Amino acid sequence: MDITKYENKNLICLKTGAKAKIINYFDDQNASFVKVNINVKFNDTTLQVLKTIELEELRKQFKFV
Repeated sequence: MDITKYENKNLICLKTGAKAKIINYFDDQNASFVKVNINVKFNDTTLQVLKTIELEELRKQFKFV
């Protein structure tokens, strides 16, 4: 999967429905990782969460929009 074409594209978290974007991609010792910026809304408050996960987990936890 060529992840570079998906950087700054919109994602949706499958568990919470929160909007997210891939902001960085890197390889480390035979594993690929992505850094995801997640915007979570609680009532009138919006939180920004940075999460680093393996590329395989990205496919399980997020959907490309």
